[in-house]
Amino acid sequence: MEPERFMQAVKKAKEEAASSKKKFVQSLDFIAILKPRKTKNDVPIDTITYLPNRASETKTCAFVDKDIITQVGNSFSKVVLKDDFAKYDKKAVKKLSKEYDYFFAEASIMPQVAAKFGKQLTALNKMPNPKSGTIIAPGADFSASAKKISSAVRINTKKNNAVLIKVGDEKTEDQKIVDNMTSLYSFLKSSLGNGENDIKRMYIKPTMGKKVQV
Repeated sequence: MEPERFMQAVKKAKEEAASSKKKFVQSLDFIAILKPRKTKNDVPIDTITYLPNRASETKTCAFVDKDIITQVGNSFSKVVLKDDFAKYDKKAVKKLSKEYDYFFAEASIMPQVAAKFGKQLTALNKMPNPKSGTIIAPGADFSASAKKISSAVRINTKKNNAVLIKVGDEKTEDQKIVDNMTSLYSFLKSSLGNGENDIKRMYIKPTMGKKVQV
């Protein structure tokens, strides 16, 4: 896939957004329609990948013990101390789980995190785990961990053979959007059993305009 095709699609999508004359900044979403899985060997994608340019605001929450609270600083949107877990009833746990995009946890208190918040976070696919880099190991650089996750996007094709990811908005530089789309395209090619042959169609779509095929 030539980068020029992505660039042409981005420009057309921005024209679509401008023609709608809405008084808010419209998001631009990358959409990939995948071919149906035919065999059990065609494993669905369920993971996170990282965009070269952050496309949206990410809200993070960290579960930590009081011994490292001073080290955490302002790295996360919210910090919940282990000593405060008892304050969270079912309603509060549900609200917290929905309010934040990614949850981190200090490795030493993972059993307590799992017991209190595990059911709800697991249901939303937000449970801290090593694969996503959201388990805080001793001596970890909290700022670096939070910054990295800010460009993360979740891709899950278990229920739908399609991917929809925000790659920028009307005010984002064209090249940054193209870079994000290229990154997602490369990720899908390497993750799908038949590579790019499993990608049926790709689009970019503004919030209020028509989708533009790549």
